[in-house]
Amino acid sequence: MYDVIIIGTGFGGITASALLAKKGYHTLTFEAANELGGCAGKFERQSFCFQAGATLGMGFEENGVFSKLFHELDISPLPVHLLDTIMDVHFPDRTIRYYQQKERWFEEIAQQFPKDSAAIVHFFEEMFSLADALLSFVYERPMIPPKTMKHIFEALQKADRKLLRATPFLFQSIAKRLEHYGIRDETFIAFLNGQLVDSVQTTVERCPALLGAVALSIFHRGAFYVEGGLATVVDALAERYKQLGGELRMREKVISIRKERHWLVTTNRKQTYEAKHVVFNGSVHSIFAILDDSIKCTFSIREEKEKKRPAWGAFTIYMGVDDSFQTDSLYHQFIVDRTKPMSEGNQFLLSASAPFDQQMAPVGKRSITISTHTEPLHWWNRHAYDEQKKMLTEQILQRVSKTFPLTNVHIQLIGTPVTFARFTHRAFGKVGGYIPNGVFSLLSTYAPQTNVEGLWLCGDTVFPGAGSLGCALSGWIVADAITADK
Repeated sequence: MYDVIIIGTGFGGITASALLAKKGYHTLTFEAANELGGCAGKFERQSFCFQAGATLGMGFEENGVFSKLFHELDISPLPVHLLDTIMDVHFPDRTIRYYQQKERWFEEIAQQFPKDSAAIVHFFEEMFSLADALLSFVYERPMIPPKTMKHIFEALQKADRKLLRATPFLFQSIAKRLEHYGIRDETFIAFLNGQLVDSVQTTVERCPALLGAVALSIFHRGAFYVEGGLATVVDALAERYKQLGGELRMREKVISIRKERHWLVTTNRKQTYEAKHVVFNGSVHSIFAILDDSIKCTFSIREEKEKKRPAWGAFTIYMGVDDSFQTDSLYHQFIVDRTKPMSEGNQFLLSASAPFDQQMAPVGKRSITISTHTEPLHWWNRHAYDEQKKMLTEQILQRVSKTFPLTNVHIQLIGTPVTFARFTHRAFGKVGGYIPNGVFSLLSTYAPQTNVEGLWLCGDTVFPGAGSLGCALSGWIVADAITADK
């Protein structure tokens, strides 16, 4: 019998696995796919390596999440490169260079928005201050929302005076803070919408101020290019996990979890394994496909409600091209029309491998991932699928070609929510966590600990949320809680 079985090797699952193995727990981790990492994974085609999503690296700065995690696990630092330019944000009439260093970013604001620059700088200073107060608490890894009196006591211990500064903003939106500063510039608001949709899945009107503050400040703490892509972080954690004695089974899909005296986990290989704890690393709405009916009856999260909670899908274009870029920026965001929704090709992110990164592409070539948000349920109409894919691909590539041509395309692949459902086993291909529906969204957050003893959740649909940092922290919270209950 195992102490813990972990399902999924996304950032949350592999973090929990490695930390528990270091504590001496007898662990078994399952990954249904050929590759580790889930939505943070990679794949290779014709000498090119592609990241599943167009994503920057974060948390590698001093005292950053991954710096501390690697130190905790005695893993050597990975080759990462601090970015001076986070990304170039392309509008039809201008390009905004989003700098990592605050002072340079404020200079760019003064050049791009001279009329509102003072107000915008004050707005960002407020966001940085709020994020500092909130992250100092979140990085202590509290169980939120608390499930027991012990959790409440621990959360109060981890809170500090800085957190009190955030309470007046608890039920305000980013839009409300912009209104406070009198900021109405259409281009700047579109810029914010693009950043927020990519990080917290919504725009200024529906984004809680605290959530938005973290999203708008996190790159300024450190934005990095990771050689070999973010999947190398998962690979390093998995390798350390195995060195510590953890068992990892690839291409073995869990099809059922039920509880008798202990947890019984059955896979597609018709094998059943027993454990004291089960950690599910995936979206909450995906767990019901494997939960036994007896567990569903006692589970406090209701299946029908979760199926209806809105979440985005991703439409992705993967390309291997010659290195003919006339820019030093590796990340590019395109916003086609300021007035339209930040999805379906109107807003998309392009990430290019660094010219020196031969893990991603041969010398003289680049690996490119382009990603836009899309309504996932629209892609399950088989009759419209091919035409929809063709139209969105052409729309995106036509916009890219106006900024820089992608010459001599060696390979081009397309991913849709159907693709993500197939390879990452997420229900309907929903990715990136749930879409916040307003200032009270924080009240509907799920804790990593469930109401069913021994069943734990980690990933982008539980506290502290989406992204590599949020998912890794959720796995760390689970590991902390399991070891504390020993």
